[in-house]
Amino acid sequence: MRSVLIELGPWTWLAFPLLWVVLFVFVLLWQRIEDKAIPQQDDRAATPPVTTDLLGSLVVSLVAALVLFFLVNKFAPLAIKSYGVMMLIGFTVGGIWMAYAANEDNFGVPGVIDVALAALVGGIVGSRIVYVLLNIHTFTGISDMFDLWAGGLSFHGGVGGGIVSVYLCCRWRGYNFLHVADLFGPGLALGYVFARIGCFLNGCCHGTPTDLPWAVTFPSTGACTTPGIPVHPTQLYASALSLLIFAILIWLRPHMKRPGHLFLTYLMFYSMMRFSLEFTRAGATARYLAEGFFMTEAQLASVIIFLLSGILLAATWPRSSDEPSS
Repeated sequence: MRSVLIELGPWTWLAFPLLWVVLFVFVLLWQRIEDKAIPQQDDRAATPPVTTDLLGSLVVSLVAALVLFFLVNKFAPLAIKSYGVMMLIGFTVGGIWMAYAANEDNFGVPGVIDVALAALVGGIVGSRIVYVLLNIHTFTGISDMFDLWAGGLSFHGGVGGGIVSVYLCCRWRGYNFLHVADLFGPGLALGYVFARIGCFLNGCCHGTPTDLPWAVTFPSTGACTTPGIPVHPTQLYASALSLLIFAILIWLRPHMKRPGHLFLTYLMFYSMMRFSLEFTRAGATARYLAEGFFMTEAQLASVIIFLLSGILLAATWPRSSDEPSS
C-alpha cells in the first residue's frame, strides 16, 4: 500500500524541454483522435495545413508546459497521491470504453468528451457535498470543506451530481440523455474498478477486522482508521465485483429494449454490491443510521436507489402490446 505514489519537483530548467515534448506528443494524439471522430465532406478542404496544425500544437503544449512547470515548482515537492492517479486512470479507461461504444452507435468522440467532462465536474461537486453533509461535525472551518486533497468523496453523491450535470449538458448540446446514460453504465462500472484500487493503495474505505487468510494490514502512513490490524480488503472485493458487473452489462447491452434501461440495470447491480459489501466495510459510510438500527447510511441509500431503479425499469419495460405486429 502506497498513499503517495511519487513526489514532483523542484524541477530545473533542464527538465522543461522534456516536459514540453511529452505535452506536445499528447496534444498531437488528442488532435488525431478528434480529427478521426469528426466526419469531413471534403478532406482536402476541411483538413488544415500540416504546418499550421503543428504550430498550434507547439504553442498549446508550450503554454501547458510553462503553467505546469510553474505550479510544480511553486508547490514542490508536490505529492501525487495514488488515489488521485487511480481515479484519473479510472476516468480515462471508462471514457475510452464509452468512446468505443459511442462510435458503434454513431454518437462520436466529441460528444463523449462533452458529457464526460460534465460528469466529472458534477460528480466531484456532488460527491463532495454529500460527504461534507454526512461528516459536517468533523470540519473545523469552511475552508476545510473545499480541501479535496485531504480526501473525502461519496460515490452516491457523485452519481447524483453526475446525472444532473450530464442531463444539463445533454439539454444544452441536444444529445439524447437516455442514450448517453446507457453509455455511462458500463463506463462507470469499469472506472470504479480502478477507483477502488486507488482506495486500497490509500488505505481508505477498508474493511472490518478479520482473521481470514487474505486479510491485509495497512500502515499508519495511509488513511486506514485501524492501522496494524488485519482487515478485509473490501476495496479489492469492490473492484472484482465491479469488473463482473461491467462484463454482465456488456452482455446485456444488445438485449436492452429501451434507452435508459442499461443504466438503470447498472444502478441496481451497484446497489446490491454496495449493500452486501457494507457488512465487511468500516469507515465513514459504514456508520449505522442510529444506535441499534440495522442498516448503514450507504445501505439505506442503496435500498432507495435499487427500488427506484427497479420501479422505473418495470414501469417502462415494453409490454407485448408495444411490440410491432408482424
